[in-house]
Amino acid sequence: MNFKQLYTSTKTYIVLLVIAVMLLLVTTSMTYRQIMLTQKSAERVVHTLQVYNALSDLTNHYNKAKTEEFREELLKNKDSNNGFIAYKQEGQSIIDTLSLLIQDNDLQKARIKPLTALLNNLHSQLLNLDVVNEQDSLDAAEIKQSQKLKINRTLDDIGSIKNRMLTDEKRLLNERKLTYTFHKSLTPNMLLILAFFALLVFVISFFRIYNNKLKIRKSEAFLKNVLATTDNIVNYYEPIYGITNEIIDFKIIYANDCNRDYLGLEPDKIMGDTVLNVYPLHKSHSELQELITSFKKKTKVVFDRKISIDGKTMWFKLLVTSLAEGVLVTCRNATADEESKEMESALKKRLEHQNLTLLDNRALLTNIFKSISHIVMHFKSIRNKDGKIVDFEVLFVNDKISPLTGDIPDDIKNKKISEVFPSTFNSGVFEHMVNAIENDKAVEYEVPYNNKNGSVQWFKATAIKLGDGVTITTRDVTGDKEKANQLVNLNEVLIIQNSILTGAERIAKIGNFIWYLDTGISEISDNFYQMLGYQPKEFEPSFEKYREFIHPEDLNEYDKIGKKALTELQVSEHTYRILTKQGTIRHFKTNGQFINKNDKLVMIGVVQDVTETIEAEAMLLKSNLELKSRNDELESFNRVASHDLQEPLRKIQLFALRIQDTEAENFTEKSKDYFGKVIKAVNRMQSLIENLLAYSKINITKKDFEKVDLNHVLAKVKEDLTTNISNSSTEIISDNLPKIMGVTFQMEQLFTNLISNAIKYKRTDETPRIQIQYIKVSATELPDSVQKEHKQYHKITFIDNGIGFKQQYAEKIFEVFQRLHQKTEYSGTGIGLAICKKIVENHNGYIVAQGTENVSAQFIVYLPV
Repeated sequence: MNFKQLYTSTKTYIVLLVIAVMLLLVTTSMTYRQIMLTQKSAERVVHTLQVYNALSDLTNHYNKAKTEEFREELLKNKDSNNGFIAYKQEGQSIIDTLSLLIQDNDLQKARIKPLTALLNNLHSQLLNLDVVNEQDSLDAAEIKQSQKLKINRTLDDIGSIKNRMLTDEKRLLNERKLTYTFHKSLTPNMLLILAFFALLVFVISFFRIYNNKLKIRKSEAFLKNVLATTDNIVNYYEPIYGITNEIIDFKIIYANDCNRDYLGLEPDKIMGDTVLNVYPLHKSHSELQELITSFKKKTKVVFDRKISIDGKTMWFKLLVTSLAEGVLVTCRNATADEESKEMESALKKRLEHQNLTLLDNRALLTNIFKSISHIVMHFKSIRNKDGKIVDFEVLFVNDKISPLTGDIPDDIKNKKISEVFPSTFNSGVFEHMVNAIENDKAVEYEVPYNNKNGSVQWFKATAIKLGDGVTITTRDVTGDKEKANQLVNLNEVLIIQNSILTGAERIAKIGNFIWYLDTGISEISDNFYQMLGYQPKEFEPSFEKYREFIHPEDLNEYDKIGKKALTELQVSEHTYRILTKQGTIRHFKTNGQFINKNDKLVMIGVVQDVTETIEAEAMLLKSNLELKSRNDELESFNRVASHDLQEPLRKIQLFALRIQDTEAENFTEKSKDYFGKVIKAVNRMQSLIENLLAYSKINITKKDFEKVDLNHVLAKVKEDLTTNISNSSTEIISDNLPKIMGVTFQMEQLFTNLISNAIKYKRTDETPRIQIQYIKVSATELPDSVQKEHKQYHKITFIDNGIGFKQQYAEKIFEVFQRLHQKTEYSGTGIGLAICKKIVENHNGYIVAQGTENVSAQFIVYLPV
């Protein structure tokens, strides 16, 4: 992690500020909460004391009833009930106070109800005691004593409840005192922590602001130093708005000294002026669009300017960056770069010219090596640790080695001569090669060579040192020794070759010619005379003479092509008509080339009579037109025939069904069987006609081809065959299939037929399973019987576990109306697989079948990638 970047980042301090504010708010809220808790603890302590005082009042109240003085006081005031009423009201007031104070204590609230009842009972008993005192009977003393006992018991019960309440309140008082003490001591600490934290944030903020101020000063000083020492023009502009609030210009706010160095503009003078007014890099509002774009979109804009100052051309590369309320423009003087580019371009052109010359020289050298009869080889020496040459590596061999040894130059290149020419070490040639290198002088030697025909050839070789290798030029000198014999044999061969050539020209209807451009004289072969209807040498051939044979309608085109050939010195093959001596029209095709012969430019070429070929092509075109017309007629016939054939079938089916509906009850069993066979035959005939129409409509045009995802095709077919798949419990497993160029509905028909067949020809003892496998294969993996027109193919294999078939019927099943089973065993027309084959061939593919009877069947589809 880059801690320096994290420390200096403005975002870091913004985050820290937010965290500090949050901590301050949290601490403040905690302190406030602590104060409120302390206040609440104090209030609870006071509340407990109030309850405690109320219980004390209660104690005083019922203690009064224990004393005889209080009771006698009540008796003294027997004429007035004021004392008793005041005493009763005092008790009720105590109960009301307690009820109000203990609202937050469920336990104490439960004790108030029996306490209230006891007080009321006490008051009633005291009242009854007063009544007893007024009686003069003899039983008054006993009743009074009994009444006092009841009062004492009531007082004891009140005291018991009061004591329990007092005990609970003492416990609460102790707990609340502890809580109050805790909060009272914690509150100052929290305030102290908050004070220290605020002080810490203040100190950190102060030092950060102070450090930033120092950095800003250093940055300003550094920026001034950079702007003073930089080689780039650095300016800052602010936009000037027009009446419509659109930017019409920029005001120069800052300009460094490089404006003076490069453009001759004083920074102090141009600051405050507008860009369009004084700045040469922006002379029009259209050139100002880069600045406007950068300012509005807040993006960087880079562009180039070429200006001329005092007759000197200068290039500048400008970088415009949106900054604050304006744009910062940095201009780099790219004059040196552009001049370097021009020099580099000039140098590149020179290098290209040199490379072309080198390639020409290389081509020339290659042509020389190909044209000479010498064998030219170059070897690099291989030395051992002591520096002694022990072998050679083949670096170059020209093509002339092949007829002699049968070796191909590229095959023996970079190999050792001990591997490819081991006889070199036994014939003394190795020593000659070593001497040429070690002594640095050319070595000539002759060496015999037993060729593959068993005869001996003599070669004269010259070995010349080149670097740490040797170049050997070998010339066959066997012919020099037999030169005379060869001349005789050569003449005989020439005579034979001329005879063969004449016969070949006559058979192929070809003639050759030589045309000397400087004189216009031509030489033509004997067969050329005969092709024109003349005997050999019957007329003096020339270009003008030959023009007389050209058909008048083709003469202009012939002259045009001839003029172009003379201008470009390049002959193009062309065909034209001529009129023979007998007046017949023949079609000639001419081709040739220009060569130098004895320092003279001549044209050599051949002329072929292609009349039969052209006539055959015309016949073929006519046949194709006739075939197209017949195909159109056949398609029309298919439409009419299908309608005419299906119409009576539909009527037969309709009337048969009506008879069956109305007269079925009157049929005998035999009649029902016959009638069922009639309906099945009609349905089968309809199916045959529909399949024949489907077969005939599969065309071979590619204009409907599109990108087809076979995965989507399979999903569509599975949806269409849902009922068949569900009823047969068929399991279909498929690989991820490719996308191909094809016709979607034909691919759907192909998948439907293959999957339907697999379901139809299932075994009764096993659940049907169809596996569709896919792999991309090269053309070499296709069967040998298949003609391969593409390098790669999609291989899609449909494998089932059905009844299969014998492999001997693998070709037969793709023929129309071919079935391997009786129609009573399996339904169908015998056209489904024929349609599959036609669809696959329509997509330039191939389909083959492989089967094992009672095991499985495989249909393999190859489609081009």
